[in-house]
Amino acid sequence: MAEERLIDDDKDRKYKIRKNADGEDELYIDDSSEDENEEQSSIPLFEVPYGDDDDDDAEALTPEQFAERERLKREEQLAREKQAASLLSEADKKLGSGNFEGARFAAAQAAEINPKSGGAYCTQLKALSRNFTDFTSLEDCLEAADGVKQYADKEQKSALKNLASGLKKRIDEVGAEARELSEKNEAAKAERREVFAAQSKRAFVVFLAAAIPFAVLSVLTLIFACNIFAEENGAFVIATIVCGSLDFIALVATLITARRDVTARRRVKQNEKNTTTKLGREYVEKAEELERLNTVYSSFDI
Repeated sequence: MAEERLIDDDKDRKYKIRKNADGEDELYIDDSSEDENEEQSSIPLFEVPYGDDDDDDAEALTPEQFAERERLKREEQLAREKQAASLLSEADKKLGSGNFEGARFAAAQAAEINPKSGGAYCTQLKALSRNFTDFTSLEDCLEAADGVKQYADKEQKSALKNLASGLKKRIDEVGAEARELSEKNEAAKAERREVFAAQSKRAFVVFLAAAIPFAVLSVLTLIFACNIFAEENGAFVIATIVCGSLDFIALVATLITARRDVTARRRVKQNEKNTTTKLGREYVEKAEELERLNTVYSSFDI
């Protein structure tokens, strides 16, 4: 019974393996585990939150160290927000005084400090477009509009839409210009389409007129050449030479007409592309400008 109690007492203990003096493995009871458990139980539990901003070093910090680090992070964040707000206030003042370049620079700094500041992007957009009256920096306006779309709140977007009458007017103007260019471009295409289609058809007929005789003469030349020694009077020799000469002439004609046919077909295809004519390129450029302007305006949608 005493042995059973001893076994019962030992079964909850922690066993480890170690080398004895003879180099053999032996099993022993690690009594320090109980002391460690008691010490660990006396240490207050501290939960380390996990998030995108946490790093692997957080688990190695003591509660006091972690709390201090979090306090410093909060203070730094508040300082950055305060600095961004100060820059944004400065940008708004410059915007109100007509200093658009200064307003743009200050708003860009605020957005760099606080990338999720919707107000910074709104001010940037207003400065870049000079309160929606100048769209020469349209690409930069698109970048600012993307920030407006993502981070501006309803009030900020509503304020921009109320101010964007100049943008809406520009959209209407560019839209009318694009439609006019499109109509002219399509009319020019239709006019050229008839001419190029007729040229392509004519070139194909001429190509066939050369290619068919070439094919026939090639077959005859081959037949005569295979039977060149069938007649003693040399009739097949003469026929082979004559057909071969005519076949060569037909080959040259076929190559020339084939090139003209390919050129005519390419013109038909290129006529349908907007980038092959000056008028078409003007339309493409105007259509792209209209698309960018609409993208800026749609960023105000709530």
